[in-house]
Amino acid sequence: MKKKKILFIANEIEKLLPKVDTTVFLIQQAWVEKYEVWFCTLEDLGINTSGKLLYYANANNIIPSSNYTWFSKKKLVKVSLLSFSAIIVRTDPPFNQQYLLGMNVLDFVTERGIKVINSPESLRKFNEKLYALKFPKHTPATLISSNKKEIIEFLNSKKQVVLKPLNLMGGRGIFLTKIGDNNINVIIDSITNEGKDTIVSQEFLANIKGGDKRIIIINGIVERFALCRKPKKQSIIANLAGGGTASVVKLSKEELEIAKTVAEGIKKDIFFAGLDMIDKKITEINITSPTGMRQIAEYRSSHLGPFFYEQLMKL
Repeated sequence: MKKKKILFIANEIEKLLPKVDTTVFLIQQAWVEKYEVWFCTLEDLGINTSGKLLYYANANNIIPSSNYTWFSKKKLVKVSLLSFSAIIVRTDPPFNQQYLLGMNVLDFVTERGIKVINSPESLRKFNEKLYALKFPKHTPATLISSNKKEIIEFLNSKKQVVLKPLNLMGGRGIFLTKIGDNNINVIIDSITNEGKDTIVSQEFLANIKGGDKRIIIINGIVERFALCRKPKKQSIIANLAGGGTASVVKLSKEELEIAKTVAEGIKKDIFFAGLDMIDKKITEINITSPTGMRQIAEYRSSHLGPFFYEQLMKL
């Protein structure tokens, strides 16, 4: 029987926050599931054809730690990507050239039967902020454009609009604009890089004050409890990284049905996703590094960690 061995590809492990980070949660659950756990960054991936063809990662085997940190790592070694039962990609956006090259390397691995979550093809194919538009019935009114005239016309039709870049996360680079805003030209020029970069313009949902809901989808199955993130006063940024506060809530029947519709629509391409929902409207579908699992698991759904690996092994 092949050894249970898993590789996590993410940002620097020393910068992960064990109390809240989903990557740490999944690593710790992998230990519980008796996986041998390895860790690297995208920059550590490579291919060598000088002798025997090798798709590899310069990676550390990581184990639980009993000292002041949550992990210990063994000496960095070159390890074959084909030796793993599964590879979990958890690198944060932006999806830049380095990210693209990493996915290109992982393409060779998936072709040889290694499970990569989420698949490199899907991570290349779908932008997190555009992907939700696959379900226009369940999204706010949205404009994807770099054209200042079009953006201002959209704003005039919607009274208040949220402008956000296509490739950032954690609430970075987001502006709330309204008709009559004296700085609108400067804001649009800044966020579109003088019309060179396409952005998202989205109708403002006033109920963001009550929080947005991060909904977890694993292999097409919706978790019934969600992480509700509320922005600080005078802010529209609900992300925890942007100062929001969190609680765990049960989805309403209508919210659950909408999430199930999305889950069914993305199952073929995406194993692990985090929907962001405000007032029953989907604003984003996070597929690069969805968060919120630890909080949901600790407060309402202790089965969530084992369920992730149970479903992973069904692929």
